[in-house]
Amino acid sequence: MSNISKTFAKVKQEGRIAFMPFVVAGDPTPEVSLSVIKRLVAGADLLELGFPYSDPLADGPTIQSADMRALSAGMTTKKVFELVQAIRTFSNIPITVLVYANLVYQQGIDEFYRRAKEAGIDGVLVPDVPVEEAKPFMKSAKAHRIDPIFLVAQTTTPERLKKILKHAKGFLYLVSVLGVTGARTDFSDTTTQFISSIRAQTTLPCAVGFGIKTREQALMFGKAGADGAIVGSAIVDIVAKLGDSQEITEYTKQFSALNSPFVKGSPPG
Repeated sequence: MSNISKTFAKVKQEGRIAFMPFVVAGDPTPEVSLSVIKRLVAGADLLELGFPYSDPLADGPTIQSADMRALSAGMTTKKVFELVQAIRTFSNIPITVLVYANLVYQQGIDEFYRRAKEAGIDGVLVPDVPVEEAKPFMKSAKAHRIDPIFLVAQTTTPERLKKILKHAKGFLYLVSVLGVTGARTDFSDTTTQFISSIRAQTTLPCAVGFGIKTREQALMFGKAGADGAIVGSAIVDIVAKLGDSQEITEYTKQFSALNSPFVKGSPPG
């Protein structure tokens, strides 16, 4: 059982949902980024890091700006791996990364996964490679014992979903809304229906991302059947304004507070 799978099993046994913060590695600088991550892992179950990239198609303005800050500070693929190694000196938290295909190709697919495993990465999501084209990525992921993570959107066809469910490991990343990343104030009923529908079709943990900003939103998705809440843009906004700040700790407490009193509602069906 992978580090990711063990963590979700533990979270499920405790009757709660996982808090999964996301930040761009190296934003605004490698040093500040590491300090921010130390704050986050203190209350998180899993950590997601974005490899900074100049053309992040799945991301909205907040993450795009974070990518630019990290790149301007000299962040590279090599330095992301070094950052993960630094995290591993103080935490065994499961780490997944979101990385665009061009960055993987630049390293060579197998070399990228080898270095990812060596650094201490547990799961890899390549958002611009559909499952139909992911065979070489999945081959290297398997060879290096890394969980391949896939996005599932409300527009994902039944045929594609079937393929994703066959190949995904660790967890499914459910996209809560149509469009790009970014904190939102509300979600439609179709989002909770979508979560419940996917939950009923798989035993794989389902983590919801794109737009979660508040404890109430995370609770709502948990009651619909989500096993994890991925919170990114709202945290990155604080980093953009304040860098490594106590406000990050205060803000994320609302999600860490899901850790004890919250018992997840059973998914329909």
